[in-house]
Amino acid sequence: MPTTMNVNEAKARFSGVICHVAASRTPITILRYGKAVARIVPIDEERSLEPDPRLVGVSIDDADLFDDCSKR
Repeated sequence: MPTTMNVNEAKARFSGVICHVAASRTPITILRYGKAVARIVPIDEERSLEPDPRLVGVSIDDADLFDDCSKR
């Protein structure tokens, strides 16, 4: 699997992308119109699963989370 992929391909193959990142421990950069916009990275197993204290009390409205960001 490549180390970069278009957002549409990543969307179509999301489960496989996650499996690949977890198994290979290799990050994948997501591109939109050829520009890097996100990265899927494996979680460090030694890292604490406790919530990040900087985010305690922060909420994200579901509508904001899934709005089409291409309009921004």
